[in-house]
Amino acid sequence: MKQTSIILISRIKAYLLLVLMAGLVFSLSSCGDDDDDPPPLQDIVDVAVAGGYNTLAAALVAADLDDDLRGTGPFTVFAPTDEAFADLNITADNVANVANLEEILLYHVVSGAVRSTDLTTGTVATLNDDADLAVDATNLTVNGISIITPFDVEASNGIIHTIDGVLLPPVQLDDIVTIASNNADLTVLEEALTKFPDLVTTLSSAGSYTVFAPTDAAFTALLGIVGQTDLDDIPESVLRRVLEYHVVAGTAAFAADLSDGQMIGTVLTEMGATMSETVTIGVDGSSVTVNGANVTTADVEASNGVVHIIDAVLVPAFELSIVNTVVEPAYFNKNFSTLTAAVVEAGLLSTLIDTEAEFTVFAPTNDAFEAAGITELPSTDDLVPILQYHVLDSEVKEADLPATGSAVTTLNGDFYLSINTDGVFINGTTGVVDTDIDQDNGVVHVIDRTLIPASDNVVEIAVAASQATEGAEFGLLVAALTAVENDMDAPDLITALSDEDGAFTVFAPTDAAFEALFTLAGVDDLNGLVTAAGGLEVIATVLQYHVVSGRIFSTDIPNVLDGNMNATVTPLAGGTWTLNSDLTITDVDDVLSLGTEDATIVGTDILATNGVIHTIDEVILP
Repeated sequence: MKQTSIILISRIKAYLLLVLMAGLVFSLSSCGDDDDDPPPLQDIVDVAVAGGYNTLAAALVAADLDDDLRGTGPFTVFAPTDEAFADLNITADNVANVANLEEILLYHVVSGAVRSTDLTTGTVATLNDDADLAVDATNLTVNGISIITPFDVEASNGIIHTIDGVLLPPVQLDDIVTIASNNADLTVLEEALTKFPDLVTTLSSAGSYTVFAPTDAAFTALLGIVGQTDLDDIPESVLRRVLEYHVVAGTAAFAADLSDGQMIGTVLTEMGATMSETVTIGVDGSSVTVNGANVTTADVEASNGVVHIIDAVLVPAFELSIVNTVVEPAYFNKNFSTLTAAVVEAGLLSTLIDTEAEFTVFAPTNDAFEAAGITELPSTDDLVPILQYHVLDSEVKEADLPATGSAVTTLNGDFYLSINTDGVFINGTTGVVDTDIDQDNGVVHVIDRTLIPASDNVVEIAVAASQATEGAEFGLLVAALTAVENDMDAPDLITALSDEDGAFTVFAPTDAAFEALFTLAGVDDLNGLVTAAGGLEVIATVLQYHVVSGRIFSTDIPNVLDGNMNATVTPLAGGTWTLNSDLTITDVDDVLSLGTEDATIVGTDILATNGVIHTIDEVILP
């Protein structure tokens, strides 16, 4: 019994020991399970901070991207080491100063959690919408930059791969026109281009171009050379030629591609030829020139070529031949485009740009051609004598012009000067409005009315006017002259006034003036007047009262008057009458014309080969 109890107690103790041991094992087991549970994963930003990507973490904060990369994702981040950033002189302290920081950081992020084993060779889009990455899965590189350990670093919202360089997104290049518009020193070039929408379209589109871009200072210098003040002064046809001379099509020629003495064809076609105008390259060490203009900034890369900024405007050979000649003021000013076209059409350009010659050119503006009634260019045969009438074969500046009333010999006959307090005038109708534009081969004076050389004498002009179908003014005057000529006893005025060696001023009464005289004399026609006046000899004398020896243009009247309000004039018939500053004729032999009103000059300065005609509204009677 005692032994049985001992055995039972021993079994109870063993059982209790087993229970206690089982509890201890369970307890230890429970404790061991708690220690093996992994902590929750941190997001990409926190992993970067904890992993020692200090510059990257600072950059994310500086670019305000840290909150984005704490988002749901998932993302794959290619994380440069601090040393990789340092190679670019970027640290956590200065990263906020990096240009385009956000674009650079987004170029390191790909959507989705991509482990190293899932990488495939090819391009992959980044969160920088404008740029993709090039992945080499075999060599574990991104854009040629190696993926190094640690890689496949997990975060709650993605994967981090460490790389030993900074990924820089490809530069998004501007086109050539945008480069010009964004450069504060190329504003004139931009303004010039915008005048030609097709050029803007071409240089903004895909292609391969080389553009030599003159600075604003270069354009200002050119304007000064050609005597203009604004780009708008230049004819658009000329400006376009100059611009095209700065463009090479079909190649983007960087400075390294250029060689000394190289000649490059531009898009400008040579004047009168089919070949391209060329520019000549100069290379001296690191210095590059184009036609002698210095390249001040080379290799401005564009999406459609390259721009080289130069310090002078390139002038095509044709335009260069005109610079500093008497043609220059007209050729480079749009207000003289008619004159320029006329000179070219008449074949006089080569003559007027001869640097060995000397000329004086009286240059009419476009308005001056219209004022002379020339709205379109006449035939070459008619145009040449008109243009030659504007040119002297020597240099004569304003101070050297001869005295008023003098004949000035041109390449096509004489014109006549009037100089008074109002300025310098030619043939009574043309004013000299700008003088002494000095050029290497002469001088240019600007005039406000084109000069038309006379082709008929005073009689021929009167006869032509009497035969005109409209606006006939001198029918009765010619009839009177003809009647006198046919009378053997009367002076032959037609013969006298047809003398090309003579010089006359004719004050020609209109038909209306003769009709008024008929009424005053109480006759019906010229025959009645002849009878009433006492014969054709008297009529001849009356007609001679309308003719003065020498040329008196309307612009000569202030000189004839010599400072007075009127002057006594002696006609061919003898006697006198008074020419007044208000263009009236009075005091004929101190007696007014049969009591009629004063005669008034109503039309002036009809140029003849042997004088000048003024139209008057009364017949002058002695």
